[in-house]
Amino acid sequence: MSDLIESIVILGGGTAGWMAASYLSKALQHKVKITLVESKAIPKIGVGEATIPNLQKSFFDYLGIPERQWMKHVNGAFKAGIKFVNWKKTPAPGRENAFYHLFGNLPSCDGVPLAHYWVKKHKEGFAEPMEYACYPQPEALDAKHAPCLLDGTRQMYYAWHFDAHLVADYLKQWSIERGVTHIVDDMVDATLDDRGHIASVSTKEGRTLRADLFIDCSGFRGLLINKTMKEPFLDMSDHLLCDSAVASAVPNDDARVGVEPYTSAIAMNAGWTWKIPMLGRFGSGYVFSSKFASREQATADFRALWGLPESHPLNHIKFRVGRNARSWVKNCVGIGLSSLFLEPLESTGIYFIYAALHQLVKHFPDTSFDQRQIDSFNKEIAYMFDDCRDFVQAHYFTTSRDDTPFWRANQHELRISDSIKEKIERYKAGLPVTATNLDEASYYDNFDYEFRNFWQDGNYYCILSGMGWQPDRVLPVIRYRQSSLDKAEAMFRDIKRRSEELKSSLPTNYHYLQSLQNGRASAHRQPHQTEPSSFS
Repeated sequence: MSDLIESIVILGGGTAGWMAASYLSKALQHKVKITLVESKAIPKIGVGEATIPNLQKSFFDYLGIPERQWMKHVNGAFKAGIKFVNWKKTPAPGRENAFYHLFGNLPSCDGVPLAHYWVKKHKEGFAEPMEYACYPQPEALDAKHAPCLLDGTRQMYYAWHFDAHLVADYLKQWSIERGVTHIVDDMVDATLDDRGHIASVSTKEGRTLRADLFIDCSGFRGLLINKTMKEPFLDMSDHLLCDSAVASAVPNDDARVGVEPYTSAIAMNAGWTWKIPMLGRFGSGYVFSSKFASREQATADFRALWGLPESHPLNHIKFRVGRNARSWVKNCVGIGLSSLFLEPLESTGIYFIYAALHQLVKHFPDTSFDQRQIDSFNKEIAYMFDDCRDFVQAHYFTTSRDDTPFWRANQHELRISDSIKEKIERYKAGLPVTATNLDEASYYDNFDYEFRNFWQDGNYYCILSGMGWQPDRVLPVIRYRQSSLDKAEAMFRDIKRRSEELKSSLPTNYHYLQSLQNGRASAHRQPHQTEPSSFS
């Protein structure tokens, strides 16, 4: 009798369920029977419409699906960074303050990140923000240009915006064509065997679904991992205060105002609002703390922000903040919202799905379910989540905003981990924030390494400098090296030249996306073939 896993049941559809079905089908070479059962009555959350740059390399390339193919089916658009609006300080009436979190590592000069040379200039009176001095992208983003040429050649790092429901539908068709069984039904109960493993789930229409391995993609309900396996959820609302959202799709006049090639995160009185532009619309939602704003007040503020009438449909979401103590228990693995949730400030939601799937395949069991494999998986998922939680939290406790109780609470009442405290102190001392910097090639080619070192120094420099934080002093070593200072000045000039080249050569984002949808844009070259450097 074989000890190999022969059957998998995935409970829940949506983005998590169909990403799991497609990824596992490919990883197991279509040799394991995979059944996905989803309820027709349960709405999909769909808040994860923005992504991070390794999605193509780590997920779609793995499935063998070119970027140009899936983007056309999901109203895909480009995201070359995140624009944080009004986070640094209380905005003056009718004005905004903003900074970019850009993708790609900071360039270095003689082994020192260029941002340190910017710090020296800034302390001497240089007024240009760090990201405009050290990256060539911002002015092209301000002008709403696409991040690649019309022939598909990438000119900067980017991620994507898309309709998450359309992604689920696209992956559903892809998976079913490759043998995944799709059942529309509701789970009503689950039975356990004498080991405490799930033996089967029963459904409203009388089905009994047996499997060796069960994947819980049932969202916040956690029907298998929490309710059946009784795994506790670790509430982390003392780390991050937001617990609710009101969201909607908002029509956009693309021809008149263009399509922004970045996500916006707009600070509000009791949280922040995302803006995720795509052709014809942008997805938006106000993520807020119910302790500091009622549902009615948040709804009114959200409608006022975009000028939405009372008749405009809205989706109200209540979410839990934190993760399960263990994402994998016996023969049940939680993927997506059933496992963990972090507000989508840095667009990690979809990343959490395919990163967990990568780790599941890496630790894939046989029917003995070796506890050492399970423990290793759970350790990796906990590290991933806690590291991302700390990075997102750093956006809050570093702000100088103190105009509402919410922003004052974020400065004084959050539970802050020792790890993020140490990283902030290293930044202030001018030391590397993370243990090792990756070069651009390894950043995209080594998923396991990236998994453990996701938020690199450039991420922290963008956020902390954008918030007005600088190292306490200029890094002493660069003050000894006049040749390095001269070389850095040449790099700053080259960045300005490159910035002008991007503005003059790139099409507008609206024009490129129209061409892509109409089939006129050429095939995109893949990231591992033609990734640009963050400097050149």
